[in-house]
Amino acid sequence: MYKSFFLSALVCAVITFSSCKHKEEVTEAELGPGMIRMSLASVGMNVTIDIPDTEKKAHVIETLPSGDVHVSVEKGFNILINVSGMDMNRKKKDIAGNDVDKFQSWVVQDSNDVLFKTQMVNDEFHFYAIVKKGDKTYYVQEQTQSSDGAVTNFTQDQAQTMLNSAKTITPAAPPAKS
Repeated sequence: MYKSFFLSALVCAVITFSSCKHKEEVTEAELGPGMIRMSLASVGMNVTIDIPDTEKKAHVIETLPSGDVHVSVEKGFNILINVSGMDMNRKKKDIAGNDVDKFQSWVVQDSNDVLFKTQMVNDEFHFYAIVKKGDKTYYVQEQTQSSDGAVTNFTQDQAQTMLNSAKTITPAAPPAKS
């Protein structure tokens, strides 16, 4: 009798400990070097995104009349985020058919994002990303014209940093109701 009681207690303990061990904790992804996690709730988009550290750097976070959320950190990081945009096939056709900023090559190309090289006068790099998180979809691309009117041609590294940042967009938990 003691053996069956002890065996039953042991089985229950093993099941309890193993079920606790397998519970997944929801944790945020680690930040890349030189990045901060920024909430865009103040501009009407309930998401977070990892962007270059804004401490001691000129930066802009604003909603444009078009509905796009504009995030800029100095001259090397300038993106637009929207909740509507082109599907990837249509965007690729648009890119390839540009007669002014002539398409040169795909650097990254998959079903949800592209990084590509074009040439107008000099080589330029651009990206377009469709970020799907849960039931939400966000469309992100570089913004070549800054808020002061200056036009920036991005390097491949700058475009890659912006694309990597776009992929970190995460819907924020809804605010607790009082």
